[in-house]
Amino acid sequence: MKDFTAPFLLNTARDSQESITTALGQLIGQTVCVSYTTVKSDDGGFGARDHFEPQISVEAELEGSAEAGRFRVLLNDSTYSYFYDDSVWSMGQDCGKTAKIFIS
Repeated sequence: MKDFTAPFLLNTARDSQESITTALGQLIGQTVCVSYTTVKSDDGGFGARDHFEPQISVEAELEGSAEAGRFRVLLNDSTYSYFYDDSVWSMGQDCGKTAKIFIS
């Protein structure tokens, strides 16, 4: 199993679903930022930040199961995100930073 330690960047345009699922599994128990954005970058990297496009993010501890492909971040009863592994189109982490997970 590949070890996805920071820094890393994965996206569905370049990497396999298995790689994304493995990386998600390794982030369980860590604080992550899950972002739903309407804009994907052309290269499959992080969300484009050139314009004022709709985006919502939730930062909390990642819970879930890589085996089941189901994940969530839960801050409180009104601030949460549930998602499947195949909802992730890009994710990455810089050294010393919170991992970012982009879903659609």
